[in-house]
Amino acid sequence: MKFFIRNTFFFFLTAIVLLLIAACVEEKDEPSVETDNGDYITYGLFNLGAKLDVTGEQVWMPNYNTGKVSQMLLKFAGNRDIKVVVIEYTDVSPYRNFLKVGEGKIEEGILAFSVKEDKMKGTNLLDSNDLLEFYFNEWKNGGEIAITPSTVKGNIITLVSLYDSDTEPVEAVIREGFSGTNKSLTGEYIYYIYVNADCEISAKAVNKTDLKYTFNKLDLSLKTGWNTILKSETYTTTGDSSYSITVSNPSIKWVMQKIKSN
Repeated sequence: MKFFIRNTFFFFLTAIVLLLIAACVEEKDEPSVETDNGDYITYGLFNLGAKLDVTGEQVWMPNYNTGKVSQMLLKFAGNRDIKVVVIEYTDVSPYRNFLKVGEGKIEEGILAFSVKEDKMKGTNLLDSNDLLEFYFNEWKNGGEIAITPSTVKGNIITLVSLYDSDTEPVEAVIREGFSGTNKSLTGEYIYYIYVNADCEISAKAVNKTDLKYTFNKLDLSLKTGWNTILKSETYTTTGDSSYSITVSNPSIKWVMQKIKSN
């Protein structure tokens, strides 16, 4: 099954383009926070329990006809069937499959999906080492990282895929938001992480001065069941970049993305 996960290089190219746009607009004319209350995002609570339910949340789509950061998104009003998937590690190349754990719909632009408690068990859960390898690899490959206790298993939903067949995703929705000035741009992404026991994920900061990027210190306290984590990526016009992950659930919109062209 083909599947899309946002990668840092793709975001970096997007960031450069948006920085150029932002540099052409006076900062005082461009609010960095979206004030529209019509997004219907459930936010604040970040320990979500054993069953994941998302209901009544507006989906947005990119607005390609603007040069203003504050007008980057338009409300989506269409209908879609959706599937929710997680990674399964295998011993055979390409060493991972994608397993459906939930489903739902977008109706007139409003998203609803659920993942039942009994879906998060068996091969739907990665052991602690694979969880770090797939989702925290920048810290794992760059320095020391640990999950305590090490027997914890879990998995992460990074986005929800929309299909035109059983195996071919063509669109996805992901909770993401952008803010910026004429000197920097920050992208924020909400992921849903499931763990089968209370745990801590910790790592030292990874600072690559020669490459001008920093992965900030990790200190994540997760509860049994679903939690929301916020990944932040900041890029500057000087070429410096920094990355961080925290346990958080701010009011960030669901945005539709194309996975492949038709």
